[in-house]
Amino acid sequence: MKKYLAMILMAAFPLAAPLAQNVPRSGVTTEAMIELCKSRTDIEAQTFCYGFGEGVYQGYLLGRNTKEAPTICLPPQGVSRDAVLAEFIKWAMERPQYNQDKAAVTIMRFLPVRFPC
Repeated sequence: MKKYLAMILMAAFPLAAPLAQNVPRSGVTTEAMIELCKSRTDIEAQTFCYGFGEGVYQGYLLGRNTKEAPTICLPPQGVSRDAVLAEFIKWAMERPQYNQDKAAVTIMRFLPVRFPC
């Protein structure tokens, strides 16, 4: 079993390096996030952007004080990731003062504006 796992990991490792070239390593700024997420044809970038945004939202849900009213309320029918990402990019580009802020902070500025309760 260990032999097969090692073979799978060795086979997959060379693929991981090229996939990670465009994705920011850490401390993702709003500017870097916008630049990466603007590319609607880059599947890797889009996957990163969807996951990053979802992670920020899930972090909000986990850290939210349930005794206080929520500040972000998604519609019951859900929302399209593509639409939210496009709206975020447009919104953030109109606010260059947030370019050097952490992308997560800017997302948390955007979500309550876009999805108020």
